[in-house]
Amino acid sequence: MIQPFLKTVPLFRELDDDELAQVLMVGLVKRYPAGAVILTEGQAGGQLHVIHQGQVRISKVVPGVGEEALTILSPGDFFGEVEFFDVSPASAHAIAHSDCEILAIPHREVQALMQSRPDLSAKFLWAFGRTLAGRLRDTNKRMASLIAISRAF
Repeated sequence: MIQPFLKTVPLFRELDDDELAQVLMVGLVKRYPAGAVILTEGQAGGQLHVIHQGQVRISKVVPGVGEEALTILSPGDFFGEVEFFDVSPASAHAIAHSDCEILAIPHREVQALMQSRPDLSAKFLWAFGRTLAGRLRDTNKRMASLIAISRAF
């Protein structure tokens, strides 16, 4: 059920059936009710999360304001990649925006797969790079809009 879904996810689209099976063997499907905290900012992450069903809100707590949503992620999106690359605590909160089902893959297992399977590693890193580049472009657009709005005041 989840393997055919992963073939539609850009992060895994280039992987063959054997490579996808290896990813699934090290992952764990978790279910969260709406409002459940999946990841807390500052917490050691340790997992790459791929949304199978539902939506996840990525947010930060702004002192004096409260929770500020940065984005809402949907099926096929993933989070936890920043901690995968820099091995630091989570940079934001991840909260179940609706009931959701998530494939959680421990970072150490992803690294082990990448070290043992160079072809898988190359496919995975290119997919990561494309996704992160798209997110950076979106962030740049948002920042430009915020700067334009702030200059109006």
